[in-house]
Amino acid sequence: MNTDRREFLRETCKLCASIVGISLVASSLEGCAPLNYYSTTLSNGELKVPISSFVPDSNMVIIKDKSLEYQVAVVKQKDNTFKAFELKCTHQDNSLIATKSSFVCGLHGSTFDLSGKVITTPASKNLKEFPVTLSNDLITVKYN
Repeated sequence: MNTDRREFLRETCKLCASIVGISLVASSLEGCAPLNYYSTTLSNGELKVPISSFVPDSNMVIIKDKSLEYQVAVVKQKDNTFKAFELKCTHQDNSLIATKSSFVCGLHGSTFDLSGKVITTPASKNLKEFPVTLSNDLITVKYN
């Protein structure tokens, strides 16, 4: 009977560990969900993004332009306005990684929220923000 009890405990522990492992993987995958990217070209100091590039349940579009050293994130704020940020860490100019909820520097771990504010140091300055206008379902980022 001792063997049955040990086997029961062993199997129960395996099951618990599996459940915890699945939970951890599932929560980490949420941050790895694919983001929306939009390719465009800088023209007269402006980047233009159609609002239709924001898919349902997404509050961010990453602008890709080969002429720019860093990508630009356009983020729809809770008040339905838009903000645009250069995805460059203010600590040591490293490219940032966009997730659904933040921007992360892979070099030293600085983190910024979706309004560009520093969450985790060593960065001490907020992200560079570009002026944004909205007209006829087109978002225009003044890249300066």
